[in-house]
Amino acid sequence: MKILITGTSSGIGKALKKELQEFEIIEVCRRCEYSIDLNNIQEVKKLKIKEIKGIIHNAGVGYFGQFEDIKIEQIEEMINVNFLAPMIITKNHLKEIKKNRGFIINISSSSSINPAKFGVVYAATKAALRHFGISLFEEVRKSQVKVINILPDLTLSNFHNNTFFKPSPEELSHIKPEDIAKIVKEIIYLPKNIVVQEMVIKPQLFKLEKN
Repeated sequence: MKILITGTSSGIGKALKKELQEFEIIEVCRRCEYSIDLNNIQEVKKLKIKEIKGIIHNAGVGYFGQFEDIKIEQIEEMINVNFLAPMIITKNHLKEIKKNRGFIINISSSSSINPAKFGVVYAATKAALRHFGISLFEEVRKSQVKVINILPDLTLSNFHNNTFFKPSPEELSHIKPEDIAKIVKEIIYLPKNIVVQEMVIKPQLFKLEKN
């Protein structure tokens, strides 16, 4: 079974690759077998893999701060990587996934359902990805395709390297990428008659630190 995963070089994507070793993983990232810059939509349009059973849209980028201070180029990058690229990749492979009665998993964010002060563009793109998944499921469920949205909160990964905040390293105050990967694997192996359409994942405690 071929599973296409974006953003496998680190964080959740790297953990997914390790957790799903029994599958044939098609890696899509800047330093992967399929080396693609997801911000370059012309490159994304050319990506077409045969015999795909599932897609996990994991790659993401975020720039945070006052909206008026976010650069136009950063806005465009977040829209391209977080939303437009997943839509195009899904479109290019949907016939294969329908034929194989497969699945599409969107790694969105808890920001997609909550106000996101200083992260308005990031949250908007993740909300768009989430709604895309919700709507697409209604369209493809008759083809026995599962579409699942995973909405993690504060995850301990290098995503926060370029932000002014990060999760607390205290054990109960963050999610590990491995936690997300295990949950995704469990969802993939659920009975065929069950679809977990959406899952919000939060740490037990809420604690942030300044970067």
